[in-house]
Amino acid sequence: MTESASAAPGRRGVAIIGAGAIALTHIRAVRAVPSLELVGVAARTRDSAARFLRDNGLDSDWAIEPVAAMTIDDALSDPRVGLVAIATPTGTHVELGMRALEAGRHVLIEKPVDIDPHRARPLVETAARAAAQHGLVAAAVSQQRYSPAADRVRAHLDDGGFGALTSAVASVGWWRSQRYYDSAEWRGTWAQDGGGALMNQGIHTLDLLLWMLGPARRVTARSAVLAHERIEVEDTLTALVEFESGALATVHATTAAYPGLAARLQIMGTRGSAVIEHGDLRYLHLARTSDDGSGRDNGNAADVGDMGLHGTANQIDAPDPELSRDATVDASGHARQYTALADDIRLGRRHRVTIADAVDTLTVIDAIYRSAATGLPVDIPRPLT
Repeated sequence: MTESASAAPGRRGVAIIGAGAIALTHIRAVRAVPSLELVGVAARTRDSAARFLRDNGLDSDWAIEPVAAMTIDDALSDPRVGLVAIATPTGTHVELGMRALEAGRHVLIEKPVDIDPHRARPLVETAARAAAQHGLVAAAVSQQRYSPAADRVRAHLDDGGFGALTSAVASVGWWRSQRYYDSAEWRGTWAQDGGGALMNQGIHTLDLLLWMLGPARRVTARSAVLAHERIEVEDTLTALVEFESGALATVHATTAAYPGLAARLQIMGTRGSAVIEHGDLRYLHLARTSDDGSGRDNGNAADVGDMGLHGTANQIDAPDPELSRDATVDASGHARQYTALADDIRLGRRHRVTIADAVDTLTVIDAIYRSAATGLPVDIPRPLT
């Protein structure tokens, strides 16, 4: 992409579309990446964007690098903007993503890309055309794929260090009070929230599971509302996921686990196991070939982190359980993904999390919800990637 004007020399200009809590995460993340410059924050009206900046103490924070309050049209036409981050309500992601690509901008879209995988397919096609014809990069947020823990486990998976993968457990046990669901009319609705504990809290851990174990072929699920009132969606869900490799996994997501536990992913194979908890590598044990060449575990395995299989995790002091695991509190994962995205754009290479990848994860979520609704197993279509 050739821009008629540019951000500061050597830096790519970013506009964030959205004026909610997750937009603050994007602001913090962009500010942490030296090769990026935050040009503006956009909302439906310029006044709304200005109010967001003012309410969050950001209107006076930018003496050296002022940030403009923009409309969406401003963000898509400003020649300084090379990358647009979309952090709006889920139902607007596809439309805004397509508009940004058609305006010649690279795009990063918050999860989920939509609440309906079929509705997101046109965005996949638009992204593919934009990449082929104009070299544009379209990506979806999946910051956990960029954690050092995930990188290390994935590297061992790729080199066969885990042997044959046999099973996995993905669990997100968080707490959301009734006040959380009552705070906005759209919360807890199928039409606008798109789902409950799985769609909104468990999606990143499920995405990490799929990235580690590969394509899923069938799911069987159950869901319930056990601790909240006046919501249509689940606050508790479990699912059995069967993978094309033959591996089996259980998926658990709940917003009814006071005061909130860490998101946890366990990966198990014939020659190794690992535990990732809240983005940290808590346990890793890989068999190593014995000195006699027999392939038996010689005991020289690597246990890492502060919690092993027989360890005890420190209790987390969480005076406000609804904030203790809130992604908006810690922007480091988003910053890592922004860093990788900036490099991918500069080098013209494929990003780790494409729009098609995000739709594949959404397709599995859709199958889980259909299974929970019918009580029957649901086969999953072949992935796009």
